[in-house]
Amino acid sequence: MRFINSLCPPALLYLLYVTIHTGLDLSLGRFGTAAIKTVMGIAGVVILDALCSVDLGVVSWAIVATPFLMVAVASSISLGLGIDRATARLMHEGFQQPLSGDNLKKNDTVLPVLKDVASPVSTSSMY
Repeated sequence: MRFINSLCPPALLYLLYVTIHTGLDLSLGRFGTAAIKTVMGIAGVVILDALCSVDLGVVSWAIVATPFLMVAVASSISLGLGIDRATARLMHEGFQQPLSGDNLKKNDTVLPVLKDVASPVSTSSMY
């Protein structure tokens, strides 16, 4: 407990982040991933705390905050451009028509030449 109390705020925040992710991996049964995250997380905490101890707390905060800021920027761009709405609309429209033999014949324009030229290797439907 004394180790946790002596950590600087960026290292403590990163320790909390790693603890949550390791707990999620353990709950899903991914023990190997949890072990690797634990080792790498402890190494990251030690590095962040070492940066704070040599008066590089700003660098430590930048290392911790950069992934969060990048996700926020990417989400803002996605929402601003309407990528989520466009993707949802395409997904909804794509699944409106069930795939049947008639729809496949009407929409099959990718290989019209091979349909006429190529003959099937086997006439059996079992492969």
